[in-house]
Amino acid sequence: MGWDDRLVKKHEIEHYPSFKDGSLGSMCEALIEHQREHWPMLREGYDAFGSLETKRVKVEESEVVIQHNPRRIGSTAAAVDPAAVSARRCFLCEMNLPAEEKGIAYEDLVILCNPYPVLAKHLSIVHRNHGEQKIAGNAGKLLDLARELGSGYFVLYNGPECGASAPDHLHFQACSSELLPIAEHLFDEDPVLSEECSTCEETAANTFELFTLGGCGRTTVVMRGGNSRELERWIYRLLDELGQLNEKPEPMVNIIATYAGRLWTVYLFPRARHRPASFFEEREKRLTVSPGAIDMAGVVVVPERAHYEKLDGERLVGIYREVSYSEELVNEMLDSMTSAEATFFRD
Repeated sequence: MGWDDRLVKKHEIEHYPSFKDGSLGSMCEALIEHQREHWPMLREGYDAFGSLETKRVKVEESEVVIQHNPRRIGSTAAAVDPAAVSARRCFLCEMNLPAEEKGIAYEDLVILCNPYPVLAKHLSIVHRNHGEQKIAGNAGKLLDLARELGSGYFVLYNGPECGASAPDHLHFQACSSELLPIAEHLFDEDPVLSEECSTCEETAANTFELFTLGGCGRTTVVMRGGNSRELERWIYRLLDELGQLNEKPEPMVNIIATYAGRLWTVYLFPRARHRPASFFEEREKRLTVSPGAIDMAGVVVVPERAHYEKLDGERLVGIYREVSYSEELVNEMLDSMTSAEATFFRD
């Protein structure tokens, strides 16, 4: 079965109440309704999602949601070393998907429903061709998706060595933005920039902010602006600078993007490690926590009941610090970058 055979037709989803205005966001909500009706695995996944247990804990000056989600064990504990990846079939290629799984076309991507949701409206956004997970050349797609899906979603990218359980196939994810704890720690008041206002358009185009977010227990670089090409340029500049810190083909990062009121907000989490030492401990010392973008954004997934019960804010601070580059180092890097930028424009 090829990708074209897996695409839903408009008439298959337009009768669902969530289809509304036919925007990409509403089409995806209708797709979820369609797939819950026709794909038993997704229906079971959302039934289980409705009964997940969560708790909120303090992490420095912010709050983090810890979620007990047993169905995520396959992703959290996935073996992603080259030997393991080459030994299995790619579960994102069209010929290996369940027969009932269908999606929506978006340029050279296909938007699918994630059968093991962490958050509401959890989508997997998969490239039609099998190829490595990399952000180089694809940051624009991430930003475009955030805009097209609208303010009800955030879009994420997991690096191939820090959260992506399919490092051999380019993909993004998207989820409901209703629960995004990192954003709760960001702005008290968002500027109101209407989509219909020409002055607002000019204001948005000239808006750009770049800073690290303090008090949240993990190093978080925030970019905010209304010019997607400018944001894309700075994403790549950050990646180039982070790439100087190691010899990996791509620096270890998780990225989340949102779009609302003409402005994108990009959260970039520079990573020092894929998994904390506690992931590899034996027996009672082990904690099956393997942070990806959603975990770094403040919804930490724990598949094991015993591990969920003993994970608290103090342990979580330790995990975040262990897998993040130091905030001091990243701030020094940003100071150097912005100083160089100011010198360039002054000269």
